[in-house]
Amino acid sequence: MKLLEAQPEVAPGAPPEPPHEAPPEDVKPDPGTRTCKSCGEPLEPGQDWCLNCGTAAGPLGERPGFRSSMTVLGLTALLVLGAVGASYAALRKDQTPPPSQNAAAAQVAQTPPAAAPPATTAPPAATTTAPTTSTPTTGKSTLPKVQVPSNTSSAPAPTPTTTPATPPPTSTPTPSTSTPTPAPATPPASSTGSGTSTSTTPSTTTTPAAPAAIDIPATAASVYDPYRRAAAVGVPAKAIDGDGSTSWYFDPVPGSTQIAAGYVVGLGQARGIKAVDITTPTPGFKVEIYATDEATPPPAITDTRWAHITDKSDVGTDGKTHIVLGAGSSKYQTLLVWITKPPTSGTRVRISELKVFG
Repeated sequence: MKLLEAQPEVAPGAPPEPPHEAPPEDVKPDPGTRTCKSCGEPLEPGQDWCLNCGTAAGPLGERPGFRSSMTVLGLTALLVLGAVGASYAALRKDQTPPPSQNAAAAQVAQTPPAAAPPATTAPPAATTTAPTTSTPTTGKSTLPKVQVPSNTSSAPAPTPTTTPATPPPTSTPTPSTSTPTPAPATPPASSTGSGTSTSTTPSTTTTPAAPAAIDIPATAASVYDPYRRAAAVGVPAKAIDGDGSTSWYFDPVPGSTQIAAGYVVGLGQARGIKAVDITTPTPGFKVEIYATDEATPPPAITDTRWAHITDKSDVGTDGKTHIVLGAGSSKYQTLLVWITKPPTSGTRVRISELKVFG
């Protein structure tokens, strides 16, 4: 009842009071005022941050994620600076060795002078004592190094070195070694052996040094007349039959001042020729000796297959002419005695004996 009494009475049939209507949404606020884009809170003139939600107003607020990106960049820069500082500190720490190492290095630098004096006389020993006083302050590891040179210097090392120096000259083992002649005895033995082989070699060379006559059959001799200069010729076999009373002859064409023909001997195989003996009753003619390694004589004297060995003038002046051709190292199958000039008297050339030595 009290509630009913408290409520005002409403006349029956009276319309209810219209509800309070909110302003329409399309109503725009005053263009002179600014509002936050996040929560709609009005902003005062010159206000850059919303006091309700903390959103930035103006250009800063228009960039989404600006604060987060700036935060990431700042943290990255801090990390890079920290890494650089740490690496620099580490490098500086490595470059500065501890004082103990410096002292050890100084001690090592001092020890070489102490090692050098032992090789010299007693005065350097006094210099070694100076390092001994400084070494105890440096460290325990350096004390043995200093004591070793001092012991060697204080010990009578120079005296032993002088004493052994004297015995070697007195013993003189080198003269005694050179005095005995066992080593020279060996060279004579070897030289004797070589002398034996050398003496054998001369004997071997001496045997072929004496030319031996080559047996030539009668059918192996022939006349060589490539230019048809012969008016008459004898039997070639008569010059190699071993009978001095018979001879081979060659008559040139009448009126000719040159012979330009020859006597050919076939050796049957390639052999070394050392000399030729010519016996003639018509002395004074000139010959040229040719040879070839072919069994058949080349067709002309100018053929390159002929090898010119030597020339001989005044053949038969002493009755028999010995013509040396060489050591017999070159091998030939055919030998040619090429006659170029006629004898001293007449034009007929005769060869009573022709011997080939190899």
